Amino acid sequence: MQEIYEELLTEKRGFITKWPNDAVVMIVSGGLDSIITSAKIIKEKGLTVYPLHIERGQTNFTAERQSIEKYESVFEELYPGKFKPTTYIKLNVPPTEIKSALLEYTKQHGHPLRDTMLQMAAVQFAASLRAEGVNVKTIFCAVMPEDYFPHSKLESIRATNIAVCQNMDDWEWQITSPNIDLQLEEKLVSKSDEIRWAADNNFPSEFTVSCNVAAEDTQFLNCGTCSSCERRKSAFDNAGVEDLTVYASDTNA
Repeated sequence: MQEIYEELLTEKRGFITKWPNDAVVMIVSGGLDSIITSAKIIKEKGLTVYPLHIERGQTNFTAERQSIEKYESVFEELYPGKFKPTTYIKLNVPPTEIKSALLEYTKQHGHPLRDTMLQMAAVQFAASLRAEGVNVKTIFCAVMPEDYFPHSKLESIRATNIAVCQNMDDWEWQITSPNIDLQLEEKLVSKSDEIRWAADNNFPSEFTVSCNVAAEDTQFLNCGTCSSCERRKSAFDNAGVEDLTVYASDTNA
């Protein structure tokens, strides 16, 4: 299906996806992927990033927000004016009223339509920027090759892109992740690739939050023992980069 989607996009606008000239909306979580991807496109492409954080009912919301606030200062120091103040919105995905009934489904497939709904909310945010005289029609997320849920696949993102163009009656809209889109990069960009890029470009990665359970119990730090933290540690090992992250498991040792 991805090939069919890409043929339709090409037919409608002459390309599948391409780098924008000036600005993007980036869905940011405060995690390793979205923060380093933002830094990379600012430094390498000169893009201005309008970050959007979505409180969707996640346990680690406070930890994510603390991370973003830290990185706003980092970005302003390294790339002045290129990472705009973060906009925060609330959109429960899935809705609180049915979340518990979806637990078994979520364990196998992830929250249904999670990425799709976040991307569509980002389109609404981008459209709202026109009130400020800002015309942005490119939405970036930081989906990685390692992400395995159906809504995290490029095929799904292409389908969402088409749905947005159709519903907005505007085929200039782009939704994608540079990390998995070979229209934008020569190869897939892994977590380890991102970590090496950050190290090579003197961009601090240790303040990002990868942990799904980072909350008051972990002093809002990455816990160091959950599956997400284990993947983070493994990515640093594979990258051959020293992991300077402070983990709650280390502070409690």
